[in-house]
Amino acid sequence: MLKRTLQEDLDRAVAFHGHLCGGQMIGTRMARLALEYFHIEDADTYRDLIAFVECDRCLADAVVSVAHCHLGKRRLKWYDYGIMSASFYDIASGKAIRISQRQDVSRCPKGEDVVAFFNQFSDTELFHVHEVELPDFMEYDLPGKPRKTQICETCGERVHDGRGIEKDGHVYCKRCAGEHVYYVEGAELTAEQIAAGV
Repeated sequence: MLKRTLQEDLDRAVAFHGHLCGGQMIGTRMARLALEYFHIEDADTYRDLIAFVECDRCLADAVVSVAHCHLGKRRLKWYDYGIMSASFYDIASGKAIRISQRQDVSRCPKGEDVVAFFNQFSDTELFHVHEVELPDFMEYDLPGKPRKTQICETCGERVHDGRGIEKDGHVYCKRCAGEHVYYVEGAELTAEQIAAGV
């Protein structure tokens, strides 16, 4: 039995996200289904659940707030697949499930009550649930303190949790190893430039 009702979890998700929408309803229901599957009564006190979200949409915020899986606690993993799905891994049991919305469920019509629309569907009618294996999940992906810290030999930045690239006996961060990263680094700013916003 879950500690909070569906409405309480939905209220929590909406407060975190900022508005009610279909993604909030779907993510809330997904997280609650995972909590029920793993027999987790109170997500706020349970530390062994890790969520993997496959989109950067409203669903992700609902999963974060309801399952209490946060990025900073290493209990949220994000994969940009553009899919309204999430997987949940229970460290204690070693089991994992993936929950995805059934494609035959239509979107909530504009102007219709979102809660009433989605409440007409059972979890079985709304979702596919599959057992999954996580072959790429490593010890370095687990919550807790960094298990390994390396120093990039080029830029001197710390690289945690086995993310360093080792080449010819040297350690580099991804950027210095020549791998693709999301930014191109420019000149370092001085304190005066930062204060002036230049």
